[in-house]
Amino acid sequence: MNSAETIDAKPVASAFDALLRLDQSAWDAIPQGAALVDADGKLVRFNRRAELFRRRSNVSLPQNGKSRGEFGETTSSLIRHALEFGAPVTAQRETISMSDGSKVEIASDVEVLRGANSDIQGALYTFRELTAPIARHEREHLASIVEYSDDAIISKDLNGIVLSWNKGAERLFGYTEEEAIGQSITMLIPDQRLDEEPQILGRIRGGERIDHYETVRRRKDGTLVDISLTVSPMRNAHGEIVAASKIARDISERNRAEARRSLLMAELNHRVKNALATVISIARQSFAGAEVGEARAVFDARIRGLAQTHGRLADSNWESVPLRALFSDEIAPYRQSGGSNVSLDGPHVDLSPKCALTLGLAIHELVTNAAKYGALSKDTGAVDIAWNVDTRDHTLEIKWSESGGPAVSSPQRSGFGRLLLERALVSDLGSEVQLDFDPAGLQYRIRIPELQYSARA
Repeated sequence: MNSAETIDAKPVASAFDALLRLDQSAWDAIPQGAALVDADGKLVRFNRRAELFRRRSNVSLPQNGKSRGEFGETTSSLIRHALEFGAPVTAQRETISMSDGSKVEIASDVEVLRGANSDIQGALYTFRELTAPIARHEREHLASIVEYSDDAIISKDLNGIVLSWNKGAERLFGYTEEEAIGQSITMLIPDQRLDEEPQILGRIRGGERIDHYETVRRRKDGTLVDISLTVSPMRNAHGEIVAASKIARDISERNRAEARRSLLMAELNHRVKNALATVISIARQSFAGAEVGEARAVFDARIRGLAQTHGRLADSNWESVPLRALFSDEIAPYRQSGGSNVSLDGPHVDLSPKCALTLGLAIHELVTNAAKYGALSKDTGAVDIAWNVDTRDHTLEIKWSESGGPAVSSPQRSGFGRLLLERALVSDLGSEVQLDFDPAGLQYRIRIPELQYSARA
């Protein structure tokens, strides 16, 4: 059977795929009978030494890669057991009946093959006639048929000395096969994890399979990699444990994704709590001592201003918001045609999320107050907004200056707006503020420390 004629060329994603696509000559080079079965236990590939089954009764073999064959009941039960429990079957003796009435005694092994998501894709069934000579290290030779797997597949003796090393191991750890074979597996283990190897070998000597053990290993260049290990005992013809096979999978990206997800969830939780606290504070101040209708309108406007800043932050993945954008968004409804009543002057400055939210509320109060009582309430009024970065202490200085509006006087009581302008920026951002009720027009200055913004050249 020529696999190239019946199987599409696709990237190898698992040991099962590697075996399925292996050239027939490579299958025939395996020094014992070998057959590949799918997840249902159906026979899909076999090698020349498995021709024994052609002389066996009650056995059908696949033809030209287009059909699925079946084993006899004894062999099928071994394979079904391995697939059902997801565990290898080793050194099981079978006496099989041939179509001519003769009997042959064989020793069978079944290795379960899993995909990228640890789902069972099939199994590799191997056997040897007990009357035939058994090649030394034949299980190590079998490992070579999966050398193109994406996973690192390694075998080692019970002293931890590397016996086989596939291409996946070379890609993952950086050592070539020549460099790795004969070396202690501890060359991959960071110093602080060296106690893991004696524990692993102890469990293997006891016949235990270690499944999906997550740990850290060291590459040839010294960098560390997160891996998931599966280690299985390997037995000789007498059922004695003589070595261990291990499959290592790189899970670094998965772990990084999980860490990013945890960080994002924590950040989201923090931001939601802060947003709710801000909304509660706005509600209390907006409805305190005011008529319900008027308070509702004020509250709605403040929440819309807050939402507008949140939208700007969302557009930038919560990294920053340009200072000019905050002013432009709030001032837009009150700007005259041509914008002669409002001037914005300053370099490009990006505000941190925290600074944008707090300063955005302050700008909303300044604009709302100017529209109701100040310079923007008259056609002759004007607002000049300017900012710059002080090179001496690297603070961001913002100046709000009104002119041409009604005469200004200091209010008799301090409402939410004044509280926000005089206290919130100081407590939340560590800013310095100065609010001046100049009769000619309101004057407001803010100095914001460097940690809350970044300026572009």
